[in-house]
Amino acid sequence: MICSHVMFVVHYLLHLLVEKWFDIVLAFVGTLFGYWLAKKHLEHFVTKIVKQMEAKHLDINRNIAFHKAVGLMLPELPNFHLRQSTGFSSDVATAVAAFTSWSVALDPAHTPEKSMELVGKEAYTLAAGLIKKDMGFKEEDPAPNYEWIVGVNGLPAAGWGVEDAPDLSIYDWNTGIMVHPYALMKETARTATSIMYSWKWSMKDVPCGVYVGTVNYTIGGQPVIGNSVGDRLRIFLKRENGRIRKSFETIPWD
Repeated sequence: MICSHVMFVVHYLLHLLVEKWFDIVLAFVGTLFGYWLAKKHLEHFVTKIVKQMEAKHLDINRNIAFHKAVGLMLPELPNFHLRQSTGFSSDVATAVAAFTSWSVALDPAHTPEKSMELVGKEAYTLAAGLIKKDMGFKEEDPAPNYEWIVGVNGLPAAGWGVEDAPDLSIYDWNTGIMVHPYALMKETARTATSIMYSWKWSMKDVPCGVYVGTVNYTIGGQPVIGNSVGDRLRIFLKRENGRIRKSFETIPWD
């Protein structure tokens, strides 16, 4: 009697184990299949994201390289010259353009003007810190102290116009080296048959020596190239009341 009960219990347990084992195997297979599907979906998602990031990174670096190449090529274009000014160089413009490319990638609403604002603010902050530590100094804006004047007279009473405003270049008379290229002159007076231009020059950082100005312009369709401007100019140091200052005088043409 006891044996039959034991056999019954064993048979019942075996039957139960077989049923549960089937459920366990089915659940395991389902888990593996779900994991495989999730893995494939995740791999596809990650691959897509990586490709997008790589494409964006390549595009950003392409834009940076492009702006850098343009900035380097600009001063070397044949028969093209950048005017000297108080503005920033092409290298600074290239660096700001690179900063703009990265910033736009993070914020599509970012603009080049915002880049100049941010970079300029940080540059001035850094400069103030260096001045405070006596590692730099700020000069006052130099006051122009010599005026180059160009007058064009004897123009026809009608039909003339300024197609190309005068640009002034200043040369060292003794060496022929250009010390200030292509300064754009400003119109100061005009009549029916004449026009006058001027440009003011600060000699603060100019070495002592003799200088001459030449001008190029086009008026009434007639180009004028390399005309001299006024007399030659001699810049020298002068001692006055115990102080050394820079002075100048004009030298008439022989």
